[in-house]
Amino acid sequence: MYAVIDVGTTGIKLSVYDLDGRLVHNEKFILGYEKLASGLIEQNSREILKVVKGFARRAKDKGAKNLGLAVYRASVVAWDKSGEPLTNIITWIDGRGNSVLRGLPVHVKALRSISKPLSYILSPDSPAVLMKWIYENISGLREKVKKGEAFLWTLDSYLLYNISGKFLSDATSITLTGLVHPRNFRDIGLVYEILGLPKLLPEVVDNVEEIGELEGLKVNAVIADQQAAAVGLGVVKRGRLESVHGTGSFLELCTGDYRMPEAGLIPIVILKDQGSITYGVEGFLRTTGSVVDWLRSIGFFKDYEEMEFLAAQGDKRLLFLPSFGGLRTPKANNISGLIAGLKLHTTRADLVASLAWGVALYMAYLAEAAMKNIKHIEEPMWVAGGFSKSDAFLQMLADATGIQVARPTDTEASSRGVLKLLMLGSGRAGREILADLPQIQRVFTPTLPEETRKMYMSNFIEILKVLSKWEKNIFLKRDL
Repeated sequence: MYAVIDVGTTGIKLSVYDLDGRLVHNEKFILGYEKLASGLIEQNSREILKVVKGFARRAKDKGAKNLGLAVYRASVVAWDKSGEPLTNIITWIDGRGNSVLRGLPVHVKALRSISKPLSYILSPDSPAVLMKWIYENISGLREKVKKGEAFLWTLDSYLLYNISGKFLSDATSITLTGLVHPRNFRDIGLVYEILGLPKLLPEVVDNVEEIGELEGLKVNAVIADQQAAAVGLGVVKRGRLESVHGTGSFLELCTGDYRMPEAGLIPIVILKDQGSITYGVEGFLRTTGSVVDWLRSIGFFKDYEEMEFLAAQGDKRLLFLPSFGGLRTPKANNISGLIAGLKLHTTRADLVASLAWGVALYMAYLAEAAMKNIKHIEEPMWVAGGFSKSDAFLQMLADATGIQVARPTDTEASSRGVLKLLMLGSGRAGREILADLPQIQRVFTPTLPEETRKMYMSNFIEILKVLSKWEKNIFLKRDL
């Protein structure tokens, strides 16, 4: 049997499958945040490793032999040679990178303003930028790293070190650090120099590779969580499109070959295996599921069934943009969330629906930007993640994008993606399994007339352009 551990930002999931890919066991551990104030969002690195090991033991008890990992990305941690963590995990939704960017020399800021690739790399959520913050704030770490007594890299590398005893990072995660180029996997020396980082670089491993053993299980696959979802949904073929909605909302388009996208999107490695590399482009909204949980906690609805009931009744002229973590595109890293269009007759249902509508419009904005990198897309857009269980949201997503949206029977796409990799690595399946599409549970077809859709989108884009100019306004900026 196969075991998959999906290390997400809000929780860690264990799924155990039989040799034919049927789910026989699953469970979830909810993760909390160590610090949630003034934009600082950390997680307990020791606890995450403890849970991963515990789930591996549980999977072995269930009869699993092989283990694969999906790991949330762009989050950094330091550890020593014994594998003991020296810091918490600074997560990808943390905001302290803004202070690093403000402190850069004037000539670097000027260079960043005229170089699109450098502007993408030197962003507040970049692991390279977060690494600089750690080096500047953890006494003695820089010297320990230079001596080989400690390591600082992303979460996948920390977990792989504790499995193998080697300094490794998987191809999909390492190319999102800003320190390794996704086209050729070479270090980007200019970024090391600009940020003053020690020249530390893990060995790159493919997504299907024998890593080592964890609690008696052979670890044969590791991949970043969003790319795992792409594999699970079959989005490894040029023109296929997916949107995953968990802690944040992501949109990924498979381009096949490497593209340097415009409009603030980022190039990604979707999969690397046996010398074959599949590329894509990606955009994201940092806070979606976390805002849903916040609305529930302050009493907007008591459970997700009530949320769905309310969302189906709301008014599309009210807009809730959950940009609590800022926006990457258009660039507004320091902007906070926004509700626009409040009226005396606005209801609770309108407010709940406006969140789904705001996310849908932003995903449509990203989709339009992504589709500029390719001539034709293959409908439908595939979706996964917790928010994809909402019929009201998916109908809004279809209306905003103007394309069909398909929800698979199994919305745990990341786990399914890792399962595919494990089956490929064990010889149980051939490479054709990677492009297999999931079973469809429901397809959502656009209902808005195209002129109406374009009207909503043009007005939404106007608001985004205004926000990108107002992020220093005291009423709109994040508390950083």
